Amino acid sequence: MQNENCRVTIPNRYTRSLWQSLPSRLLILAAVVLFLFGSSSQAQTNRVVVLKVDGLPYDMVDRFVHERDPLTGKSRLPWFDYIFYANGTRIANYYVRGMSLSAPSWSLVDTGQHLQIKGNVEFDRDILHTYDYLNFLPFLVKQATRGNVDMPGTEVLDSIQVPILIDAYDNYQRLPGSQLYGRGARIKAVQRAAEAKFVRRNPIELATEFVTGLDTRNIVGQQLERELLARLSDQRVRYLDLLTMDFDHTAHHNNDRESHLATLQQIDALLGRLWTGIQNSPMAGETAFIIVSDHGFNTDERVISQGFNLVKLLGSRAGGGHHVVTKRRLLMDYSIKAVNPFVPPITTTATDSYYLKGQSETYPTALLDFDGNERAGIHLRNTNLNVIHILLQQLQRKDLSPQLRAPATAAFFAAIDRYRAYWQDDLDKFDQELAALDRSAEKQRESCLAQPKKFTPAEIEMGRDDNARRVCIRAKQATEFHEGYSAYVAVVRNLLALKRDSFDPQKLKIEDLIFKDSMGRRNSIHDLQNYVVGLGKDGLVLKSDGALDEDRSFVRLDYFDLLKKQTVRNNVQANVSTEPIDFIATRIPRETIAAALGDDLKPDDDVVWLYSAPDRQALIIPRGEKSGGQLNLRYLPIANLTQTDEGQIRFDRIDWKPGLPLKILEDPRLDIGNAERAPWLSEWHTDLEWLHALHKTQYSNGLIGLHEQFTLFTAPGTDTDAADLTPDERLLNAFHRRQRRLVESDLMVFANNHWNFDVRGFNPGGNHGSLFRISTHSTLMFAGGERTGIPRGLAVTEPYDSLSVVPTILALTGNLESDNRPVESLARRGFKKFPGRVITEVAGSNFGNASR
Repeated sequence: MQNENCRVTIPNRYTRSLWQSLPSRLLILAAVVLFLFGSSSQAQTNRVVVLKVDGLPYDMVDRFVHERDPLTGKSRLPWFDYIFYANGTRIANYYVRGMSLSAPSWSLVDTGQHLQIKGNVEFDRDILHTYDYLNFLPFLVKQATRGNVDMPGTEVLDSIQVPILIDAYDNYQRLPGSQLYGRGARIKAVQRAAEAKFVRRNPIELATEFVTGLDTRNIVGQQLERELLARLSDQRVRYLDLLTMDFDHTAHHNNDRESHLATLQQIDALLGRLWTGIQNSPMAGETAFIIVSDHGFNTDERVISQGFNLVKLLGSRAGGGHHVVTKRRLLMDYSIKAVNPFVPPITTTATDSYYLKGQSETYPTALLDFDGNERAGIHLRNTNLNVIHILLQQLQRKDLSPQLRAPATAAFFAAIDRYRAYWQDDLDKFDQELAALDRSAEKQRESCLAQPKKFTPAEIEMGRDDNARRVCIRAKQATEFHEGYSAYVAVVRNLLALKRDSFDPQKLKIEDLIFKDSMGRRNSIHDLQNYVVGLGKDGLVLKSDGALDEDRSFVRLDYFDLLKKQTVRNNVQANVSTEPIDFIATRIPRETIAAALGDDLKPDDDVVWLYSAPDRQALIIPRGEKSGGQLNLRYLPIANLTQTDEGQIRFDRIDWKPGLPLKILEDPRLDIGNAERAPWLSEWHTDLEWLHALHKTQYSNGLIGLHEQFTLFTAPGTDTDAADLTPDERLLNAFHRRQRRLVESDLMVFANNHWNFDVRGFNPGGNHGSLFRISTHSTLMFAGGERTGIPRGLAVTEPYDSLSVVPTILALTGNLESDNRPVESLARRGFKKFPGRVITEVAGSNFGNASR
């Protein structure tokens, strides 16, 4: 029996008849008790099986579940219908907390903690180290050759001491499949998959398939499924999961109903096999079965997703003439390297470079993470570093006139002095951090040498072989980082060591003063509004007083204005805007903008600025969470935000009006009851209040998601204020905090609906990565045996986000206290208090946290 609004579930015919025989007062009393204490208060979930489906949109699943197959009379997705609609609980309004992007989204699902990884690809601005979180093949090869044990995302989370859900279980208690946040690739499963496909088959059957075409697309996934089903009989195994990316891949390339339905039916059949295996297992009654997705999908049969090439724009003269680094090869490049997953970051050389012609491999000036389809992260080389580089080039010219040489030299040293105090302080701290890193690496190298070379089967089952390899890998990585950053620090110190009285540019090499493959310091708002890309058409120009006229000497671009004004002329789809870019977002440090906001809007964390046009801008201002209290957010409509060269920010406050970023005011699905829109929207609200009001609007919980994306959250491994740290631990935490900040882009660009930036192929079927509800509205459903207490036939309409997944699972398994803190055994494994709400409709009201 299902009731869309009531959270009390009557699970079966026997119970209904019992209730009907009770006197009405007892019936009411029983209902009240059940509502207050929950049927799961005595529940016992001792095993969790999770099917992870990449990019599975709830609305599409729901639509096909309710469609009847005319041949069978059953649902188009009969196992979804039976397991989760009739016999389980589905969260009808479940959303990505941040942007609908795979690596960040799965990190929220797997950790239950705030975002630390913000993109599918991240670039280190200092040394151009690239974190490629989606590339499975190099990981498998490294596993097979005794290299890295864990996926790149897991290594990053380990470095900042953020555990993932599977860390709640010992190695022998878990059987995770292949996934973005994986621990240890199951190489033997890959071997067994190959044997099942090629060795243990009838030779005639294999030869026939070879002639017609070998189908090897999912042989590893099928083997992982077989092994999961087999391990269900092992009562020591308490956590099992499986990942399928089939729907995400299908929907990127196909927007038709038939393709979507066919793939969903394959997933439905997989659900059936897993559910049947669970029911036949000895722990069926105490097993929770969960299906969860990282994001939804923006796909529409009426629209072909349209692509816009940001690489081409940035490389053009009008876009700055940048040499652009990406991790994925572009559509226009047909190359054997394109299929090689081990290629380093790829540089697209600008033919219209202003001052770095022929130097694209040593001095790229833009980094672009377009791997997110509906959004892109842009790093631009620091504009002041451009000025220093350009002036040094000019000063090395032998034909530079004496009248220009002296003012150019003065401007060169003025540019160095502009950042001298920042650089000096930063590099001094860097030296201390690198010294601590070197000491840590030495200890790890000694520990690595002390690790045993052979392990017993019992030790392998406990994962001690992988733990030994992790020690050696961390030592190697720490050494590599130390070498890379030390080289960077040395070059910057060379620049700071230049003295004007002994300055002879002819004796200097630029690469000794300006580090290769480095973007330098993140650009300020003023930098991005006045970005130097090269010399002006008249070269160096002097003022009347003989000083260098920097306004006339350099070509400057305002990247907010440049990006937003991009239009296309060849768009033939009526439902697609001629403007590819919706808005641009960036983080403004709290200390930079606090004075402009005043006491009434004083934030306690950094602010997010959204730019749609000079007169259509907004600030998202946070308060409360930094001090450990309740997060409150304020959306402030503004216009004409600028920053002076001295750092002062100015803007005009404006009234609410249509067309502001996120288009909240005019959205008919805004739900604030009977309150007047503009006054209500002009107040502070908790993130939960915003979620209730906004989740069904076009941009859904995007306001919360932007705060999540741009906030630099402190993790245990980046906390430098903890009281119990040794001096070296404090320095290492500062170093890991630095690394997380170095991957932050200057600008985040969001596409208009049905546009995308994926230059590899522009995905005509559809995309994700944005804040649109169609992309953030995801799938989360629970079902379980009679001892789990998971309600049957319940649709939860209360909105939840991905911070709720891990605490809800831990609550189901009895591993979470009522204040969202893990039990002591998990606290010893590094788990911390969870910021998200437990889904009490699933786990029981005794785990509720009403304030969140």
